[in-house]
Amino acid sequence: MPFNPNPLTPFQIKLLESIRTKLIEIRDPNKEVLNDRHFEFYLENTKKFGPIPKIRFKPNALEMKLEIMTDAGYTPIKKKIAYKARRNASASTFDKHWDAMMAGLIKSAKRIAVFNQTFALNGQEVSDLIKLVQSCISPGKAKGSIHNPDNERVLRDSFIEKFRHME
Repeated sequence: MPFNPNPLTPFQIKLLESIRTKLIEIRDPNKEVLNDRHFEFYLENTKKFGPIPKIRFKPNALEMKLEIMTDAGYTPIKKKIAYKARRNASASTFDKHWDAMMAGLIKSAKRIAVFNQTFALNGQEVSDLIKLVQSCISPGKAKGSIHNPDNERVLRDSFIEKFRHME
C-alpha cells in the first residue's frame, strides 16, 4: 500500500471545511438575517479519550450539526427516516468524528511536546528540530481567521487544499 502523508480522511477534510464555513457564517457581522446563533469551545472530560476540546453551538445545536454534516456529505444509512431521527443521528455522528479528530490532535500535540522538551537547548522555547518540522508542514504562514470571511480563500488554499492534494 502506498504511503499517504495526509493525516485526515477525505470526509474529515470535508467536515472541517463545513465546520469552518458554519463558524464564519455565525461570526459574520454583515449577515442578512440577524439571529442569536453562536458557538464556544470548551474542555470536556470523556471516558474514552480523557479531556478534549469540544464545540458547543447555541441555541439549536442539533440543527446546526445537521447542517454541517449535510454540507460535509454525510447521509444516514436509512434514507427514509423522520427528520428528528435524522437530526439526532447526524449530531451523534458529528460528535463521534469531532471526538476522534480531537483525540488525534491531542496525541500529536503531546508527541510534539515530548520531542520539543527532549531536544530544546537551555533557554530555548521551541527546539531546532520542531522548527524544522514546522517548516516541513507549513512553509508559508496562513493569513486570516474565521472572524473575517474575506480571508476564507487564503486559509483554504494554504492549508486544506494542501492536504487534499496529498492523497
